[in-house]
Amino acid sequence: MQKHVVTKKIVVVKKHRWARGHALPSHYRRNYVTDYHRYHLRAPAPGQRWVRVDNQFILINGVSGLIAALVAAR
Repeated sequence: MQKHVVTKKIVVVKKHRWARGHALPSHYRRNYVTDYHRYHLRAPAPGQRWVRVDNQFILINGVSGLIAALVAAR
């Protein structure tokens, strides 16, 4: 009697949970949102920028990348 072995391929999808005060990794900092009024976002303070990551808008410090605010996309 032979044993039949079945292996399953598992796909792992990583979702990040961003939080205020955390640093956004540099490879996410490239997607700047310049037309923030179109998305009903407030104007960023000097030195801050809006970035779009997945389905979220994240307000970061332009130099350090620290997260100041998070908004879900509509």
